Amino acid sequence: MIPKQMDQFLHEVLPDSTWRNRLQARGPLRFIEFRSTDLERLHRLGIGVDRLGPRLVVCMWDEESQIEGGGYLVVDNLAMGRPAMGGIRMLPDITPLTVFNLARGMTLKNAAADLPFGGGKVGIVAPDRTLSPAEHTEIIRRFARLLYRYRDTYLPGPDVGTDDADMKTIAVENGLDCAVSKPVDMGGNRIDQLGAAAGGVVIAIATLLEEMLRLKALPQFANLVIPARADLTVLIQGFGAVGAHVARMLAAWPTPPRIIGISDAGGYLYDEDGLPISELLAMRDAAGLVIYPYFIQRLAERRGSGTKFATAADDLLRESAFCLVPAAPIAHYLGTDAGTHPSMTVDRAGRWAMIVEGANTYSPDPSRRAARMRMERHPIHPVAPPACAWSAPSTGSEGHSLHRISWSTPGGSSLRRRNR
Repeated sequence: MIPKQMDQFLHEVLPDSTWRNRLQARGPLRFIEFRSTDLERLHRLGIGVDRLGPRLVVCMWDEESQIEGGGYLVVDNLAMGRPAMGGIRMLPDITPLTVFNLARGMTLKNAAADLPFGGGKVGIVAPDRTLSPAEHTEIIRRFARLLYRYRDTYLPGPDVGTDDADMKTIAVENGLDCAVSKPVDMGGNRIDQLGAAAGGVVIAIATLLEEMLRLKALPQFANLVIPARADLTVLIQGFGAVGAHVARMLAAWPTPPRIIGISDAGGYLYDEDGLPISELLAMRDAAGLVIYPYFIQRLAERRGSGTKFATAADDLLRESAFCLVPAAPIAHYLGTDAGTHPSMTVDRAGRWAMIVEGANTYSPDPSRRAARMRMERHPIHPVAPPACAWSAPSTGSEGHSLHRISWSTPGGSSLRRRNR
């Protein structure tokens, strides 16, 4: 059945005529499709059309399912290749705009990495309660049947709320080539299990520690004290698929830093002397969420413990450390205006010398936030340094090009990437 919050949202924003004229039925499966020419209808969903996309937006659900299961597919752009590739996010508060923003990010990231895939994303509107493993798998299986219709246009992978096991479920339903990041027993590469996204965060932290010495030549960084690795303090917002792997990899350094604070949906833990990361990782592997269970099992009966616990997860951002790793699925984790409802405003936040983002997040500075959003909406007119010249894009059957770029080298020669 269609999720309650999805049903309420769509009936609020879409007129009756859209339901009559656009709703398609394939047995128990239901689809409402929109193309880039449907400006007014997409605007009602919160999505603004630009010269890159979106190419396709689908609202879909299964009427026959006894458990709520439905969501949104956005195929943003196919200029780099077909199909579009991007993960499946599964959360109760998913909206079409959220999925579109994530799909646009995949368009830009796939193009920047020169991958022959367009950009796409799926958001499954999950029930707003704790799901049993069987219920979770059933929702994925039902949604895979909805995605089969678009198997030539969209290639899914894991994202927040899904994992490699879910990709196996999709591959069993739709075919081996209809999902990426499958488990090893299906020929997968264990990218989610090994924590590839976290690896990028940890590499960035190590590189920044080496490069930050050069910043001291600038007046605003003259008094910056750069710690040795053993003295580095780290906060991790979101002890999930990315954050937990960041903690594991940092703890494996020959001289590991002190991870002094972590958070998940159950709250946050903070200890200036460092948290027991190995124990917390073992608890996460066994039960998922760790903060509240750790409090009950280790802290509730202890007096004089140096570990701080609070049920308000966002309050982790009040604590200070040298490095903050935002790794929760919260785009607006830090802001300057309380009226925009950030997780924390900068005037109440702790102090951090380094922020290495492990999630889709934005700068708290309003002008920088606006600039990034403009860039994401109009990347075919970037502000480039003088040595970089972008040629005018051409339009093909798959949408607008992201791909023809010329770089001028100091010797005057150029490196050119052309449309496929």
